[in-house]
Amino acid sequence: MLALGIEFLTGRYVATAYNDRRRAEWPPHPARVFSALVATHFEDPDRDPREQEALEWLERQPPPEIHGTPARMREVVDVFVPVNDPSVIGDAWREFDEVEVARTAVAEATEPKAAAKVRKDLAKAEAKLAAKIAKAVAPVEGKLPAETRKLGVSLLPDHRGKQARTFPAVVPDEPRVTLVWREVAIGADLVAVLDKLAARVVRIGHSSSLVSMRVVPKEQVVERPYRVPDAEGDEVLRGVDEGQFKRLCEDFDRHQAREPRVMPAAMHLYRPPMPPRSATPTSRFGEDWIVFEQVAGPRLPPSRGVDVARAVRGALQKYSAQPPPEIISGHKSQGVPSERDHLAIVPLPVVGHRHADGNLRGVALVLPRGATTAERDAVLQAVGTWELRERGGEDVDAKVPVRLPGGLEVHIGRTIAADLDVMRPSRWCRPARRWATVTPIALDRHPGDLWARDARVLAKAIAEAEATIIAACERIGLPPPRVEVHPASPIAGGRKARDFPAYPPVPGRTRRVLTHAVLEFEHEVAGPLLLGAARYHGLGLLVPLPGGPR
Repeated sequence: MLALGIEFLTGRYVATAYNDRRRAEWPPHPARVFSALVATHFEDPDRDPREQEALEWLERQPPPEIHGTPARMREVVDVFVPVNDPSVIGDAWREFDEVEVARTAVAEATEPKAAAKVRKDLAKAEAKLAAKIAKAVAPVEGKLPAETRKLGVSLLPDHRGKQARTFPAVVPDEPRVTLVWREVAIGADLVAVLDKLAARVVRIGHSSSLVSMRVVPKEQVVERPYRVPDAEGDEVLRGVDEGQFKRLCEDFDRHQAREPRVMPAAMHLYRPPMPPRSATPTSRFGEDWIVFEQVAGPRLPPSRGVDVARAVRGALQKYSAQPPPEIISGHKSQGVPSERDHLAIVPLPVVGHRHADGNLRGVALVLPRGATTAERDAVLQAVGTWELRERGGEDVDAKVPVRLPGGLEVHIGRTIAADLDVMRPSRWCRPARRWATVTPIALDRHPGDLWARDARVLAKAIAEAEATIIAACERIGLPPPRVEVHPASPIAGGRKARDFPAYPPVPGRTRRVLTHAVLEFEHEVAGPLLLGAARYHGLGLLVPLPGGPR
């Protein structure tokens, strides 16, 4: 086994995705790591020739596993920076190139007459270069012409033109990644060479993405697969294959760092790890999500989540085949409530980081794990008809209106690559032992007074609420957890239970008690976790917490 450990010293990774300038790359692609090693090798004027041997050995190995954690995508904004324009003061690249060409011709000349001619050409080229450099650095005598002064002022940052740039970045849950080659045989001497080379790498990606890299001993490798190579995978990562070192050198010689170039790479297919079902219990809801991002309208607080979910379900029922299928309506054809899991509509709030405001940024249609292909097709057909009817059949962006009580309207559109991590199923589905509510759970049974001043009454109500939540977990296929009932969400951006309106928002219906909770399971369970009587309308949404038991 060989393992290369990478620690992100600033807690973030700044690198642009190869296929989208406004998205960050995560996890770090093996080709980028290899390029950083090659660049570090050439930065040392006294480089060890064995480093090239080690790098050429590394490029012949199969794609590595990538161990690490999910990462939160930072919002990408345009930054306008002064342009470095060498045309103002000129450059000597052409003269340098002419000298290099002439020197090559002198070295290759064999005939005396030809050699004399190319030596003469070399002398002219060197003289031309010397004159260009002398002119560039010569002191100015007398008063500068107005045009020269104007050009000089244009070199100052405040007077240079500005160009929009983006710096996509991610913040991983844990700021480290390990590339693991399992079935490889490598000698201790090459391991030592690679370790010494890796220790000199200072960045991967952007110059602000500082790292510490070392070879990790086998016994110290933390088994945390995040992406594994698989010929049947659906995620493309740039990797290396035999000849990568040579291609990088050829590209550098050809461009001499003066022209844009695309990093040579071999495209390898990866997928998330698939732990055995028996090892990781999962809820009855799955990771098959259809995600909509809000594209217009006011930001909504999480207390409007139920209104959003009910409006979206109403639209799907309107535009689905009639009568609406059970997977969408949650009812059988006779109007009897369904006994099966059906489509959950989950508004997604921004939570979990220091600047989280808790407001809704989108909504997910979450299919149950037992949904058939026909049921999924029925949902997609309803979504497609909704988009088509609302845009009048025109070939425009497929955004649709969500009309809420009180006349408020927002617009949402389907997305498969949202910038915010809260819009990704992985944020809500990854295995964890501890989970916390983002929106309160609507309890299936009334527990009593959770705000009673009488200690005995309060203790009885809390015990009843905890038992109800345990039963809700078992109802969606999870083992019983240890439960702590809370009046407020412990997640940044979460709102207190009392900030949410009564559920259900239907006159004459029994109102449910809302409460937040923290759940701790004996072993990791995989989400999404949607609990309680309003789980199909976005209440009772839980988020995995990092770390083990407290």
